[in-house]
Amino acid sequence: MDPRMSPPKTRLRKRRKKAVWKPKRKRPQVVAPDLELHHCDICGKDIKHQSNFREHQRIHTGERPYQCQRCQKTFTRCADLIKHRLVHSASRPFHCRICGKRFKLQADLDKHAKVHSDEAPFPCHLCPKRFKRTSCLVKHLRIHTQEKPFACSHCSRRFKWEASVKEHERVHTGERPHRCDQCPKTFTHRSTFLQHQRTHQKYPAFGCKHCPRSFNHKSNLLKHVRRLHS
Repeated sequence: MDPRMSPPKTRLRKRRKKAVWKPKRKRPQVVAPDLELHHCDICGKDIKHQSNFREHQRIHTGERPYQCQRCQKTFTRCADLIKHRLVHSASRPFHCRICGKRFKLQADLDKHAKVHSDEAPFPCHLCPKRFKRTSCLVKHLRIHTQEKPFACSHCSRRFKWEASVKEHERVHTGERPHRCDQCPKTFTHRSTFLQHQRTHQKYPAFGCKHCPRSFNHKSNLLKHVRRLHS
């Protein structure tokens, strides 16, 4: 028989094994060293970046390493110093379309625009008050929590607001930046300076509703009403 005429050989097919589903193992998440949370032992906040954590610690220590070379004012963050330098510049390229007020930064214009709006989207969860800015809400919450993150660099006193610690430190440094333009007196606090300016007014600002008397200070008016009209 001719081998070319022989029937073709049949190949046996191997059976494939059925695939068995296996759950994938979750790989452990590796956190980059710079993204690890840094815990503040003073106020309990967790901060991601080490550079931000160092800046945050200066709030508690009172350290202000960045100084303006023109006015010697110091700052906690380098970004605040850069913004402050615009104070010494006369350029105000951003203006409000409603009232015409001009600003040096777009961020300041955006904050100002909320003054013309009645919207207050940030509510306090401890009282009925609402606020237009998150920064105002954060400051307000310190009234409820009694948090005092700003420390005096000269004594152990602490304050809720940065402006308060700045005014307090003038007690130690002797600085009196508020000068009266009508007499030689100088003042440490702006509130005291404004009260003093009323002494130079011809017409007192606070009048009594019960009699013709008027006073330069509201506290004197209240004393007068309690003493004579209550």
